[in-house]
Amino acid sequence: MIRRLALLAAVMMLTSSCAAIGFASACEGTEIIATFEEVGDLVENADVQSSDVEVGTVQKIELDGWNARVSMCVDEEEKIPEDAKLVVRTTSLLGEKFVDVQALSSGPPFLEDGAIVGIDQTGKATELEEVFAKLAGVLGTGNLEQLNRFTSAQAKILGENAGELREVLSRLRQFTDVLAGRKDQIAASVDSLDSVAQTILGDSSVLEQFLASFADSSAVLNRQSKGLERLLIALDDFTSISVRLLDQTEEGLDDQFRDLRPVLGTAVENSANIRKTLQTLATFTEIFPETSPGDYTQLDICQAMPGFRGTGTTCPQSDQNDDPTAARASGGSTNSRSQQPGDGFPVSGIELILRQPLRASS
Repeated sequence: MIRRLALLAAVMMLTSSCAAIGFASACEGTEIIATFEEVGDLVENADVQSSDVEVGTVQKIELDGWNARVSMCVDEEEKIPEDAKLVVRTTSLLGEKFVDVQALSSGPPFLEDGAIVGIDQTGKATELEEVFAKLAGVLGTGNLEQLNRFTSAQAKILGENAGELREVLSRLRQFTDVLAGRKDQIAASVDSLDSVAQTILGDSSVLEQFLASFADSSAVLNRQSKGLERLLIALDDFTSISVRLLDQTEEGLDDQFRDLRPVLGTAVENSANIRKTLQTLATFTEIFPETSPGDYTQLDICQAMPGFRGTGTTCPQSDQNDDPTAARASGGSTNSRSQQPGDGFPVSGIELILRQPLRASS
């Protein structure tokens, strides 16, 4: 009896020892295999947690090249999303390592049994001892003295420019207050910018056509570059000639404009009479053809010399047109004598039309 009890105790101890060293039974849930760059002090049978709740255990850790291959068994009722990230963390400052499952989503698809998680979805949290090790490396290389000099120089600079620094901080605070007060306008501007972007995106086809036509135009300009160059050279020559011409004729143009100024002044003063005369002439041109039936009408208008105030019904040119023999006798000259004040000619053709009827031949 004692021998049987001893044998049973030995079997139980062997079973528990095998489970403790990793020779437990196969995974009864979902097996997940993940590749880590490093796992630190992670050991087999460590916990696999999600949101600080245990969901499985680490079954096996082995070397896979320069990386660590970790096999985990997740409880059958737990579902791990495919986009989950696996991170090796520590339970406390000096606690044990475990694998933390950080799910980015809560829905499918989920990792299936035997799924492999790549190294891009795994990692290891930074530990305090690693920070101390890096700090010791910085201090051990003599950089502490450089850090001391740097902080001393910064303290000296800030001490000498404390007033300016205080002013800068004060203005920065005012600026942030202004921004906070205009947050609605800024939000509206951002919304408007988003609307513009949406409009441009909606008219992408039109924009593509514009860019394509712009590229074609650029190609045409590139092919016509020599012609454009010649055109610009010609324009430069033209401007040079124009400048020289203006320089040479500037005095004459000034004189002409100076002489034209009284004429324009007189025209402005008599604008009412000119307007009335033109209106009367328009009426005359409408009525006159009706008073002279025939195939054609000959109209002779004589211009009197300046200063002439006489009136009349005929002028030498009109008489010669009416009597061809007189024109031949005078040698065909249509200007037998000059008009002089007092010769009986009207002041102008307009006055001749308005004051006296004209001869008309049909």
